[in-house]
Amino acid sequence: MNALKELKVFFSYPRNMRVLLTANFIYASVLPVIWAFVGVYIMRNSNNDVHLVMCFPMANYTGILITFFVNGYLLRIIPVKYLYSLGMLMSGFSLLVMISLKELDIYGISMAGGLLGVAMGLFWANRDYLALASTKDENRNYYYGLENFFTTLCSIVAPITVGWFIAGSQLYGWCGGDRNHAYFFVALGAITLAFFASIMVCRGNFTNPEATKFLYWKYDSLWYKVLFMEGLRGIGQGFMITVPAMLTVKLLGGQEGALGVINTGGAILLAVIFYSIARLTRPEHRVWILLVGLTAFAVGCIFNALLFSAIGVLVFIIGQIIATALIECSFSPVIMLVIDLLSKKEQRNKFAYLLNNEFGLYVGRLTGGLLFIGAAMYVSDVFALRYVLLLVGVVQFCSYFLCKQVLATCKVMDDQLTEYELRTEPHAIADLLSVEER
Repeated sequence: MNALKELKVFFSYPRNMRVLLTANFIYASVLPVIWAFVGVYIMRNSNNDVHLVMCFPMANYTGILITFFVNGYLLRIIPVKYLYSLGMLMSGFSLLVMISLKELDIYGISMAGGLLGVAMGLFWANRDYLALASTKDENRNYYYGLENFFTTLCSIVAPITVGWFIAGSQLYGWCGGDRNHAYFFVALGAITLAFFASIMVCRGNFTNPEATKFLYWKYDSLWYKVLFMEGLRGIGQGFMITVPAMLTVKLLGGQEGALGVINTGGAILLAVIFYSIARLTRPEHRVWILLVGLTAFAVGCIFNALLFSAIGVLVFIIGQIIATALIECSFSPVIMLVIDLLSKKEQRNKFAYLLNNEFGLYVGRLTGGLLFIGAAMYVSDVFALRYVLLLVGVVQFCSYFLCKQVLATCKVMDDQLTEYELRTEPHAIADLLSVEER
């Protein structure tokens, strides 16, 4: 790979897109810390109570949805780049709050999850809008491929570094030999990275969406298919924050260093795949990228259900890493394409679709979380960790068929809108000329 040539390709894209990608690259080291190690921290400090641990993602997702809604009003008075920066900074501080809790009971975990949800709500609501506003359909494969390339590189370095640091707190007596003190310094590092990422975001020339209505109850039938797709994706996300940590604690003795090594297993190859997606794929390849991602997740779930051992955990987490990123690379550009078309057709604020999309995702997450909790309570933790995951892995294949339908409808709608614009634009120009002549 010619580094200079690839750098020229990067600089050939619009400035705002480059600023956003650079900020996301810096912040990408924070996300693995949040998702991979928060779960292990909660498990370790709640006596491995699976039911208690699941309160965290439920509170987190509720906080995200509420903040998405509030963000619609905040965008009327506060620049989007400042809200995005605030979300990044708050995510680091929320880790400090959780680590500072003396006792992790249901109230403490729910508060920590809710606070992180507020941070993630500000982060994702404004990140999604900035990505939508700063890209076009033809360059979104590059944007999401490169973004996931960055995320994957950081998912290699961050878990190993943090896992080694936390494990070293006991082996070498760092931080007074206390793991929880080590977590405190990890949180400080996350805040520092978030600070530099927020500075980068503030260098962009981003504009806020129009201050118009953003809450609607009826949408085009195409949008309901998108919501169903997001609901299916949300079912898996409903417990995926904590499931890798639960498996690590149950089957790998809770070694954070081991969790970092497991994540590295598939990440190096995955980084190459993502850069290939960024540089070589086109919009018509998205449905196949989705199929590969869904297959990787299903294979991981099958191995986990059959083996339920250290090897099963290894295969599952590698499959989950591949699936999460490939699904993101395919889902997000498809959803943004639908938003581009429907906002033009229905003459609505684009943020309205992002908010409604988050609601569909939340319903799926809530369903998945309750399904997991119910199975753990009324059958067993092991049953939930083995067979609920397998069920979700199979059900999510419906997304592939829905995505094909959505893309076919988008093609028809795009042709219709283009024909309408070609038909009306000459009249608009003629009217303008007649006014100038008068």
